[in-house]
Amino acid sequence: MEQPQHDLRPFQTQAAPRRFVAFGAAVVLQVIVIYALASGLASQMIEKLPDDIKTDIVKEKPPETPKTPPPPPPEMVKPPPPFIPPPDIVIANDAPTNTITAVTNQVAPPPRPAIAQATLARSRNNDCASSSYPALAVRLNHEGATTVTVHIGADGSVTAADVSNSSGFPELDEAATKCVQNHWHFSPATQNGSPVESTKQYRIVWKLR
Repeated sequence: MEQPQHDLRPFQTQAAPRRFVAFGAAVVLQVIVIYALASGLASQMIEKLPDDIKTDIVKEKPPETPKTPPPPPPEMVKPPPPFIPPPDIVIANDAPTNTITAVTNQVAPPPRPAIAQATLARSRNNDCASSSYPALAVRLNHEGATTVTVHIGADGSVTAADVSNSSGFPELDEAATKCVQNHWHFSPATQNGSPVESTKQYRIVWKLR
């Protein structure tokens, strides 16, 4: 069974203009409200502006005048120290005493004995470098000086000869002691005029000519 079909076209065409009119009225109403709000707020802001923006002029404080320093305290005069009299000084003189001077007889020391040194007698053999130069030292070209301690008897003879300072070559030192013991002779030393034993040192120089 077929249903009847209704024609809706005339109704739709009539509702469309009404919608446009209502939409336009709503837009116009909103514009009016917005304008009113905007104009009202602007007027309030203009009215409040002079009250909010104010400039305060701050006056500078005048410079402070320097304070005068307080006067110095008055000088206090110190009282003089109390006078104390010096104590009495009594110097007691010691009673004189009888001093006894001890007199001692000084005994003069005995006179020192007169001592005369021994003297080497003159002889051609006293020159050991010319009379007793060792042949080995000549071949090896050895030279030097030997210090000899000479022991002299009461008769002037050489009792012993010791090397005090070596020449550095044994053959030269041995030749020096032999030369002194075999060839040297002395005038003996004397003490209070009497011959005595003595000791002397001599330096024998070994040098090739």
